[in-house]
Amino acid sequence: MKTIKVRGLILREFEAGESDKRLLVLCKGQGRLMVYARGARKPLSKFMAAAQIFTYADFVLAKGPGFYSLTQADIIESFYPLREDYDRLMAAYKMADVCDKTLWDNIESDDLMHLLLKSLSILAKGQVSPHQALSVFLLRFFDVYGLRPQTDACVICDIPNFNSDKIMLLKEGLACASHNLSTHQPPSVSSIFSSIKISNFTLLAFKHILDSNLSQAFQFNATENVLNELHNATSFLWNCHFEQ
Repeated sequence: MKTIKVRGLILREFEAGESDKRLLVLCKGQGRLMVYARGARKPLSKFMAAAQIFTYADFVLAKGPGFYSLTQADIIESFYPLREDYDRLMAAYKMADVCDKTLWDNIESDDLMHLLLKSLSILAKGQVSPHQALSVFLLRFFDVYGLRPQTDACVICDIPNFNSDKIMLLKEGLACASHNLSTHQPPSVSSIFSSIKISNFTLLAFKHILDSNLSQAFQFNATENVLNELHNATSFLWNCHFEQ
C-alpha cells in the first residue's frame, strides 16, 4: 500500500474491535482524515501514547481502499496538562468538537488547525481561564469560517457608533439597543429574530479578539461579568449558525 506522511492533531478517538482505535485526525494540507490504529489499546502497543485525543504528531499512514492505517507516529506535543484540570479539558473537548462538526473530510483547513493548536497551547499552559480561551477560540473560528460578526456598525441601520450601555447581538453582528429587538429567547433556542444584550466592555473585548494578532487575542483583562457575557455571546452565535 502507498504511504503518506502527514502532520496532524487528533480530534477524536473511538474504540474499534478488541484492541484497535479509529482516530479522527486534522492534518496539515489534508484536512480531516479517519485513521485506523491497529492494536492501539494494547498495553504494550507502540501507538498507545500517540493514539490519544489532542496528540499533535507526525504520522505515517498507509493508504488502503477507502481508509488509512497508522504505521508510525512521532509525537510533537501531547498537551498533557489539559488532562490535569477538568475545566480546561472540557474547553479543549468543545474546541475539538467544533472542528469535528464543521469540517469536511479531505478539505484543507490549515487556518483552523493553526487556531486550534494555539488555543490548546494557551489552555494547556493555563495562561487564561478556560472560559476566556474558549470564547476567543470561538470568535476567531467564526472569522476563519467566514462568519465574522459585524462589530463596527449596526447591522440594521449601519450607524457606526453605539451610544448605549447595552448593545444587541444578532446572528450577523451588533445592533443598536434602540431597535427594541426581542430578547425573550435563550441562546439555546436562538433564531434569526432573537438577540442578546452585551455591554460596551464586552464590545471592546469582541474588537480586541477579532482585530488583534492571534497571540495577542487571548491576552486581555476582563471582569467576571464581561467573561460571562463573552461566553453567552459566543454560545449564542454558535447556536444561531450551527445548532438550528
